[in-house]
Amino acid sequence: MGPLRQVPRLPWQTVRSELERNWKAGQHVTLIGPTRSGKTHMALTLAEMCRHILVLATKRSDPLVAELSRKGYLVTGDLSQILWTERENDRGATQPVHRKVVYWPQFPERMSSSQRLDAQTALFARAIDWAEKTGGWAVLVDETMWMADRLRLGKELDSLWYQGRTQGISVIACAQRPSRVPRLAFSQADYLFLAKFADKRDIETLRDISSSIPKELIDDTIRGLSKDAHEFLFIDTVHDQLAVTVAPPR
Repeated sequence: MGPLRQVPRLPWQTVRSELERNWKAGQHVTLIGPTRSGKTHMALTLAEMCRHILVLATKRSDPLVAELSRKGYLVTGDLSQILWTERENDRGATQPVHRKVVYWPQFPERMSSSQRLDAQTALFARAIDWAEKTGGWAVLVDETMWMADRLRLGKELDSLWYQGRTQGISVIACAQRPSRVPRLAFSQADYLFLAKFADKRDIETLRDISSSIPKELIDDTIRGLSKDAHEFLFIDTVHDQLAVTVAPPR
């Protein structure tokens, strides 16, 4: 991807091709960008490279879910519908009943906000635990800040980032600001996509990225990105490489 101190601009397709060649099960991706920056669509595009996909959807109303349903994802709030089969394939591994799943539990409107949060916490804790036990998933967390902060599932996510590697789990974590997500989203990420942000706290959070990449180079590149053009800094911490790319069109 070019010399480390010269950040090249690469088309999305080139970056995607790099990931298709290099991304392995158990490696993690973190995407940070404001609403409508293109990060969620980018995350889904990346997830499609993986064999089995589990999307954790937390919003009360989410147009993304309808879009994924049209694309063949199973949308369910019942974990029993995602259970893996007892039958083994020719390599001796069990297979999930559904390859692409959106776990989206629904709640009665009469529930209070606190009751809803408690119920969400319990159900998503079970989902994360179940994913870790079965292994082999690309787990896409569309609202990492909500999951870690409001639902108090930071420890469960940390377990996926740490222990999930041995289970072949890849966490694809999306968030709006780096300072509002667990530090493991950066220290454990093999690949990152970062949109423009300027808050000092957000910049400081990036110190957990691979120590061999100059922090001033990351900072300067991020500040120079174009929000209107949906530009992202792509960081490959496996090979200590950087590139500026543009989120793929919807």
